[in-house]
Amino acid sequence: MSRAGKVFLWLLMVLVLVALGVGGTIGYFYTQAAPGEEIEKRITVNTAPAEGTQSAGAFLQPDGYELQVPVLGGVLYRAFSANSLDTDQTLEWNQLEAVPLAIPEGSALRSIQVDGLSGTLFSGSAQEEYTAFSYPGNGEYYYRVELELPQAEEGQRAQSYGTLIYRFMVKVSVEMGAFLSEDRVSQGEVVAVRIENNLDGYTPHGSSELGPVNFIPSGESGWVAFVPVSYNREAGEYTIEVQCGEYTASLPLTVTYRAYEKIQFESADQLPDASTESAAASTAYRNAIWPLYDSYSKEQLWQGIFQRPVEGRIKYDFGIGSLLPGDTVSQRHSGIDYQVDVDKTPVTAPAGGEVVYAGTLELTGNTVVIEHGGGVKSYFYHLTAIETSRGARLEKGQQIGSQNVADLLHYEIKIGNQSVAPGPIFDGNSGLYR
Repeated sequence: MSRAGKVFLWLLMVLVLVALGVGGTIGYFYTQAAPGEEIEKRITVNTAPAEGTQSAGAFLQPDGYELQVPVLGGVLYRAFSANSLDTDQTLEWNQLEAVPLAIPEGSALRSIQVDGLSGTLFSGSAQEEYTAFSYPGNGEYYYRVELELPQAEEGQRAQSYGTLIYRFMVKVSVEMGAFLSEDRVSQGEVVAVRIENNLDGYTPHGSSELGPVNFIPSGESGWVAFVPVSYNREAGEYTIEVQCGEYTASLPLTVTYRAYEKIQFESADQLPDASTESAAASTAYRNAIWPLYDSYSKEQLWQGIFQRPVEGRIKYDFGIGSLLPGDTVSQRHSGIDYQVDVDKTPVTAPAGGEVVYAGTLELTGNTVVIEHGGGVKSYFYHLTAIETSRGARLEKGQQIGSQNVADLLHYEIKIGNQSVAPGPIFDGNSGLYR
């Protein structure tokens, strides 16, 4: 072999050795490459977001990934993937608002999917959309969150890029609760009993010596009952019992005495709502009106605040005490008597509802009864004329009759057979609105 050939062969061997060395080095570093701190990036969950409480963070680790890991500073990239690492991550949550998620720095949200027993409940890629999501009720909700790790830009240090996958479960358990609109009221007022977070759809029941506790739906997972505190209810301590599924509550209520005006009358025919009562008239009234005390619409038929049913002055107000000569105990007035100034003055529905009685009774004359929902009813006695019929659905302000100057219109609000004060209801200060 010539000298030139030997030199060429030597150079070739050197090149082969260098290539083997470089290839071995690259191969070594390639085989040693592995996902590093990227797969330690964790989603932060604020498990105590309520105002005034200290945040307690839960940190969720990836349950899978698809990454390109740099080799030799990004000269090459090696692909890595893992799926379902059995992290078995579960969070306890006591609100219907979606559990808040904070993604780690250096990542971007690719997608969030939330599944329940009925299928996918949320799927999106915008944090704002997820923030508006709420759970439909108690139960277990399964998450799949994908985050994107971006590739390093030119001039930056090479870094792993790809997708991190998080799987976890949120167990939602929101406690049911019952509360009163207020725990201290005076005679003649209305107390609202509200149930919140009845997420399992139980029908609640209630009882109280104050009067009926008729629950009707209120909102997506709530119920409400309007309990009367009659004008002649004895002052003292009472309880309202509530049962909804396995949940029970005894809600204490204090009833205070309310002083009413007392008026001295000379004879019985001067008393408010004076009428010639007979056995036949009383029987007819009981047969027509008393069955209405136990009936009620299972939905709220009114919106907003009740309005006064007629333009006129109050001659006898609610709760006044009537005294005859020699009496020591007054008879209280269960409604309001209106005196109009113009014949054929319209009488209107104080709120939306349904007419459950329209007719003439010897005891109360032309009579109309409107059911507003939950057993709250308006009673109109001694109308000059009736301009509605049983079964009619009414809007607030819709005419139901008319009144002449010579007649006194008696208006009354009852829940069950208990009369309550119309004044706070007209003024917007009633438990009907709390």
